[in-house]
Amino acid sequence: MPVITISRQFAAAGGPIGEALARRFGAELLDREIVAQVAARAGIPESEAEGYDEQLPGLWQRLVSALAMGGPDPSLPPLPVGLVPTAAVQEELAQLTRAVIEEAAARGNAVIIGRGGAYIVPRSRDTLHVQLHAPLEARIRYLVARVEEIPADTRPDEASLRDLCRTMDARRADYVRRMFDRDWRDPDTYDLSIDTGSMGVEATVDLIELAVRRHDPTAFGPGRAIP
Repeated sequence: MPVITISRQFAAAGGPIGEALARRFGAELLDREIVAQVAARAGIPESEAEGYDEQLPGLWQRLVSALAMGGPDPSLPPLPVGLVPTAAVQEELAQLTRAVIEEAAARGNAVIIGRGGAYIVPRSRDTLHVQLHAPLEARIRYLVARVEEIPADTRPDEASLRDLCRTMDARRADYVRRMFDRDWRDPDTYDLSIDTGSMGVEATVDLIELAVRRHDPTAFGPGRAIP
């Protein structure tokens, strides 16, 4: 069964696309679950592991997580300042992150979002590495649609969302450079690169499914032939 890794720009709909793929394949989904598993194995609070994760710490991180879950709660206080692990802890958490991803890939039938999955899971017939990107303005529109549920007096404006996109992209790029000494934008890393701003979520999921089926004709079992 297929293993799909998803590398994505912030607000390029990586979360909803990963969730839809997991439902379609009946697959395990690893996104925030990676942080939870790493924290549990390290014996530290999840909030401390978040200081190492590729996400943005503080109130923005919690807002982003809430948006991803579809239930923003901007009244949440920011996480404590200074949750940046030491070099030794970073190394331990990096090894645990790799282990969580490798184990999921070994089990098969998994959708792995971010955390350098494309550099951890080797290429094979039943593995597909996907990159999702979109123009900045398309990503701003995506975020604006998702923050409409937030009360107007606490809702971030478009300028703040634009800054958030740039900051998150920079953090994710830095994470890949630090952990793998690679540029995540390098197209040679991926089997498929999709502009989700043009394609939208549903068409992107369909395209990835088609790519998996052609890449590995056995991915859906004998009852689902390739058209």
